[in-house]
Amino acid sequence: MNSKTRKQLLSFAAATGVLFQLGGTAHAVQVFDLGEFVVHAPARAAVEEVTATPSVEGAYAGGQVSQSSLMGVLGNQSFIDTPFNVTGYTNELMENKQASNVIDIVANDASVKDQSLSGASSAWSIRGFRTTQQDTQFNGLYNISPRFYTGTESIERVDVIKGPAALLGGMPPNGTIGGTINFVPKRATDKDITKVKLSYGNGSQFTQHVDVGHRFGDNNKYGVRVNVLNRNGETSNDNEKNNASTVAIGADMRGEKVRAAIDLGYVYNEIENPQYRITFGNKFLASTKQEVFTAKNADHHKKYGADGTYRRVTEKYGVISGEYDFNKNWTAYAGFGMRYTSMDYLYNEFQVNDINGKSNLRYRYNNQINKSTSVEVGVKGKITTGDVNHNIGVAFARSEYKRYMANRSLNNVAANFYVQTTNWGAPQGDLNWYTHLNDTSIQTGVSITDRITTKDESWQFIVGGRLQKIKTQNFPRLSKAFNGADTYASYDKTAFSPAVGIVHKFNDKTSVYANYMEGLQADTVTNASAVNFGEAVEPYKAKQYEVGTKFDFGKYTATVSAFNIKTPALSYVTVTPVNKLDRYYSLSTEIRNRGLEFNVFGEPTKGTRVLGGIMLLDSRYTKDNADSNAKGHRVEGTSKVNAVVGLEQDVKAVQGLTFTTRLNYTGPAFANQDNTIRVPGYFTWDLGARYTWNSGHVPMTVRADVYNVLNKDYWNALNGSVYQGNGRTAMVSVTAGF
Repeated sequence: MNSKTRKQLLSFAAATGVLFQLGGTAHAVQVFDLGEFVVHAPARAAVEEVTATPSVEGAYAGGQVSQSSLMGVLGNQSFIDTPFNVTGYTNELMENKQASNVIDIVANDASVKDQSLSGASSAWSIRGFRTTQQDTQFNGLYNISPRFYTGTESIERVDVIKGPAALLGGMPPNGTIGGTINFVPKRATDKDITKVKLSYGNGSQFTQHVDVGHRFGDNNKYGVRVNVLNRNGETSNDNEKNNASTVAIGADMRGEKVRAAIDLGYVYNEIENPQYRITFGNKFLASTKQEVFTAKNADHHKKYGADGTYRRVTEKYGVISGEYDFNKNWTAYAGFGMRYTSMDYLYNEFQVNDINGKSNLRYRYNNQINKSTSVEVGVKGKITTGDVNHNIGVAFARSEYKRYMANRSLNNVAANFYVQTTNWGAPQGDLNWYTHLNDTSIQTGVSITDRITTKDESWQFIVGGRLQKIKTQNFPRLSKAFNGADTYASYDKTAFSPAVGIVHKFNDKTSVYANYMEGLQADTVTNASAVNFGEAVEPYKAKQYEVGTKFDFGKYTATVSAFNIKTPALSYVTVTPVNKLDRYYSLSTEIRNRGLEFNVFGEPTKGTRVLGGIMLLDSRYTKDNADSNAKGHRVEGTSKVNAVVGLEQDVKAVQGLTFTTRLNYTGPAFANQDNTIRVPGYFTWDLGARYTWNSGHVPMTVRADVYNVLNKDYWNALNGSVYQGNGRTAMVSVTAGF
């Protein structure tokens, strides 16, 4: 997208502030000249007193966490009434933390760990299980939110449900089992919204964001919310650039019996020269057999990637949803969405081959078109029998995607881990665009739930199950150069996932809960050296047992939970003993993640807010085979301790001034299944401040944050690889608007 188009999009968003007035009475117009564009905002007769912590509808004390979250087929549930560990992060938190993507938001949760491979590949783990943007939900629907872009400028709330949850929303497209992240889109509020935000930082990125919303009609029946964002500049990684242009429109109608909404979105995101992960070759792994190798000297000024690489993504998505009340007890609902994604991706893999740093850089090229649809219809209602209420829910869901992809290996270039260079030479190989069908996936599910409550709601029982059908087809690759199966591979299986939950409230402030939940996974062998490379693996289950307690002290809340999750896992079996690279991958191992979580959030005293927690995790292989010898080993990329604590303090002497700080700790972890490559643990420290005031009739907020204040160098561990953490970065922004 060129600069002219970006300016047109920003002008469109600015004009929307005037167009929205067609639904109401005429207003005087104020003009804010920002150089690149002009924003029109309705004038106000009076401006409310500015406070450092404006109230958020539906938010808990402090405004950072919501009172309720969307729990799939169970609907919106209060956090203290649910038999799960769930946190809903508000848009106020996103703004005050200057979060530009989902990673910045979930960084406030100790159970969620950043595992992004590069600036072009965002990922994270929940309770030790890795997931990506591709397994997020958009208002409860899978396969709709952008597949690769992780920006949150159009999101009102991010709900994080920890643990397997097949009952609530079905199986994610890529089989995530550690937890579910759901995006709740922004809606127009009864109070008009007109905001302009300019920010600079995280390297030298300049971002312009316009957010306008208006309701009109009788009783504010109709609403429209528009968000437009433009970002360009270099990131904190050397020579990496990230340019993005997005538009999101959310319109809704609120009637007495009918509620409906439509969401439309467009994304263009181009990343140049992305930083990438470091993998380890077989010779390097063999050299670590006798003693553990500890990765050191993580210099964030170094770059293990070639210039001239890029990822260009275009995403378009839309959702239509609605509800109809038959009467006060029964409601029908439905949602239908579509997404189209196009990706052009030239990247590299950096592999260290021996202890002296001898390495090679391999270019890869992946072009992809991804098309998906998702639909959910259901009915929910209440039946009273004797002294208990039955809250019944029946839902049908279907999600499908088709991936037209050609992912291929190009040339290798000699490299050295200890010697930096920018002269890698040009990629050589097939750089043509191919659109053959690579794989398809159709997931169909029917769920039935009964949430049984006593009349005083001191007891709550949830029983239910989901019958899930999974149909996957992998198609033959065009040639040996492509990543795809040599032979046709598919499966068409059905699985039933039961679930049970119980909550007992001693009073309005204290509850205990327990649950048994299952998650469904489907996988494909992605190791190119495997005999069965590209084959689909039949769906398999993860099983979770969890207990916990929640304390709501009115101003702040503390939760404690303990969980145990077991799941089969892919591992290799040597087909030809003489050749260790001749491997067949199957579900021959088992992973058990056992942990204890403590979370706290709220505003214990006026002007002091807290958000954070700690997770103690024991993630191990509990079964193995003769080749993997993994039993008892820690799972790659998992730390025994993860902790984060954030504090905000308003300055009483200066109205509108707030100071913030956040401490993050990640414990040591291993980067390979043999537990012979280790990365040390690390602390990072963030500091920030914001100041809110009225400039005439216009509320203004300036925010400034410094992340990793001490400029800590560190590695993060993944499955068979490591990647560098970010050094010290800063962000400053100014927001004007109502």
